[in-house]
Amino acid sequence: MVVTPNRRLARFLHREFDLVQRRRGETAWATPSILPYPQWLERLWEDAIEGETVTDAPLLLTPLQSALQWRQIVEADVDRVPLFDARGAAALAAEAWSIVHQWGTGGESWRAWRIGEGELDDPAVFARWAEAYAARLRALGARDLALVPDALAAAAGRMKRSLPPTVAAGFVELTPQHQRLFAALRDAGTEMRLLDTLPEIDAGVARTASADPREEIAAALVWARERALARPESRIGIVIENLTARREEAVALAEELLCPAASLGESTSRAPFDVSLGPPLASVALVNTALDLIALADAPLDAGTAAALLRSPYLIGGESASARAQAERAWLCEGKREVTLGDAIGALDRCSSDLAARWRTARDLLHSMRRSSPREWSDAWRAWLSAAGWPGSRPLDSNEYQARVAWEKLLVDFASLGTVAPRLTQARALATLQTLASERSFQPEGGPASIQILGVLEGTGIAFDALWVCGLASDRWPSAPGPNPLLPLSWQRQRNVAHATADREREYAEALTARFARAAPEVVFSSAANVDDHALSPSALILAYPERAFLPPASSWIDAIAGSVELERIVDDRAPPLPPGSTAPGGASIVAAQSDCPFQAVARCRLRAEPWPAPRTGLTPLERGKLVHVTLAEFWTQVRDQATLLALDESALASRIGAAVDRALREVPASRWRDLPVLLRECEAKRLEGLVRAWLAVERTRPAFTAQALETRVVLELGGVEFSLRRDRVDALAAGGVAILDYKTGQVERPRQWFDERPRAAQIGLYTLVQSVAAPGSDVRAVGYVELRAEGVSVAGLSADPGAWAELDPIGIAPGGTWASLEGWWRQRLGALAEEIAAGHAAVAPRLRPSPCRNCGLQPVCRIESVRAVEPDEAADE
Repeated sequence: MVVTPNRRLARFLHREFDLVQRRRGETAWATPSILPYPQWLERLWEDAIEGETVTDAPLLLTPLQSALQWRQIVEADVDRVPLFDARGAAALAAEAWSIVHQWGTGGESWRAWRIGEGELDDPAVFARWAEAYAARLRALGARDLALVPDALAAAAGRMKRSLPPTVAAGFVELTPQHQRLFAALRDAGTEMRLLDTLPEIDAGVARTASADPREEIAAALVWARERALARPESRIGIVIENLTARREEAVALAEELLCPAASLGESTSRAPFDVSLGPPLASVALVNTALDLIALADAPLDAGTAAALLRSPYLIGGESASARAQAERAWLCEGKREVTLGDAIGALDRCSSDLAARWRTARDLLHSMRRSSPREWSDAWRAWLSAAGWPGSRPLDSNEYQARVAWEKLLVDFASLGTVAPRLTQARALATLQTLASERSFQPEGGPASIQILGVLEGTGIAFDALWVCGLASDRWPSAPGPNPLLPLSWQRQRNVAHATADREREYAEALTARFARAAPEVVFSSAANVDDHALSPSALILAYPERAFLPPASSWIDAIAGSVELERIVDDRAPPLPPGSTAPGGASIVAAQSDCPFQAVARCRLRAEPWPAPRTGLTPLERGKLVHVTLAEFWTQVRDQATLLALDESALASRIGAAVDRALREVPASRWRDLPVLLRECEAKRLEGLVRAWLAVERTRPAFTAQALETRVVLELGGVEFSLRRDRVDALAAGGVAILDYKTGQVERPRQWFDERPRAAQIGLYTLVQSVAAPGSDVRAVGYVELRAEGVSVAGLSADPGAWAELDPIGIAPGGTWASLEGWWRQRLGALAEEIAAGHAAVAPRLRPSPCRNCGLQPVCRIESVRAVEPDEAADE
């Protein structure tokens, strides 16, 4: 029997044993017994129970069961001990419990810490928690892994079965508890030996420094790549101090430097490197989908999480994931912050009816359960996931299959919590499952990779053909002491507990450095010279080794690929032409967009391309604008003319405005109001009332008029195609002729800005041209945009004379200075734009000032920034 301090060293020794057998020419051999220390304890305990060596407290709690006990104890004590993070405090308490037994004398030394201590003194609090935990163990008739070694040591002399010769391999140091157990087993007749797994070799050791931590890891990877290419069968290690915090950076660099195919989006499941520290199981896509499905069945999810769930490939019909993405757009446009299972089913009805039907049928599976056992919850979750179409219909690859196996193991472990928590509410069960998934790491197994990226502890005791150890700067190696805050510091110092003091950390770092220095024939220790603009020096523990220079990569694979090709230029600025007499999509908006930028007109109105909407917490600008239009249309439908408006007293005016606002608010569906804050409807009503009153104050002072047409649909033929237009309002003037008004809830351009080479404010020109078609014989004498904003209301436009509307600019500022010449100018310029639309002219040619790129949002499609070679904010300033 071989016992190792961690699972990775056990796998390494298994692999070494197999290699030796193959070198000897063996074709079959017995699998050796090599176990990590915790699994070895479990096996010894099972043997002791089976042989009746131990008869009291035979139940052995798993680490999950033990962690749940600590969490329940700590959470039950929050009234006496205010805690910012109860889960973190429970983890510290469990760690302190293990330290007490590993480094103590085997007794219940925490009892003394309650004497003379205040209620909020950390050791006193831990002593109270430890008493509660010990009482729970007694009530359950159980022990945990922290207690098992001392129980086995006490029972070693009574063991009826003789244990095989046992080797403790690769332990850097032995705790007092280790020593007590090993000594007891020796006294009972078991052969116990300690083995150093590293060979005695004369290693070539050097040290080097890099400019920063990123360059340091990159240099190590390039160094490893060179050796792996020279000797593909070699085993190369890269040990990174604090790999937990630097894992994502290390993996990203490894994919870039060791797997150029990853830069093109190809899978790295068969990469030439392996990372010892896996991501949390909860972050693995397949498992994350399962967790979100279970959570959605219980309570609403935030809209972003629900949208990602619908797009998941791990649902039946995953090939329609792009169509399901429309659900997120709809939710963003609606300002929906949370999504229920019913909302998700409604969204699926529009794009994936089969999946919607499955969810509708399956959603009652969990609703009948309120408080059940962990095993019942596990069974119910499996049934719900299967009914909901998880994990999809396509075959799983190796990593995905292993993730599903890990998920099943998680559910089995969750079910085992019934030993210590017989009943759980739905919310508590889900929270516990999510915690377990987030605390468990997932490391898929594949073929042995030539390059191993390891943490400090995982890399200890493994022999390599070449080894690079990163992160050995003076501020990190030795690391700062980190004593457990729940244990008396004097107690930790007295027993020389790991991480308790600076001297202890130095001794430990010296031991690890010495082991790394003989772990391979070629060893490199490295450090960063600068971290976050702070200069650093190498650790004093590596200064004795000679310094060498290792060059960082000159360029990345991406740079190399980009620099080795010639781009082919294709001019594609023409969309299919519109058939003569057809209706152009977008109405007036396509003409305005064509004037701003032809590509924007085609992309937005013909291809239906829109920027991804930003999340909003209230009504969208489109909804708010619609409410203003409906309110004013309803008001003038009832009032009709200025004379009636002037005759209304305050009470009658308030009644008419209130009725118009109520009518407008009913345009927003009741389901939409339920998704919004309760007070928003009332606030929106007050906003509309304020805007209408402010605008009516302007309406009172203009020349007499009658609202002749409100929100009318008309058709204009121009440039060989037709445009369907909706005019907000046309007034018949008492002095003759009509005034055309267009409501805007944003800022409007003044008339002097309308007459560029490519016309601006094209809508009012189209409405003017269509008037002769819609109402022959009625001359246009005034046109204007009504600006309705919280900052104030105003009108900007042109009038034939003061009798038409004195506040508007005179027609003399327009091209030609008369209505006839202005209409001719509009017909010519807007007709040219219509001809461009009909011909499919789609060049990326935005006007310079003001730049439409500022609010366009289609740059990822037109890629104008790559042409300009400027940042987006620079383009917006043009």
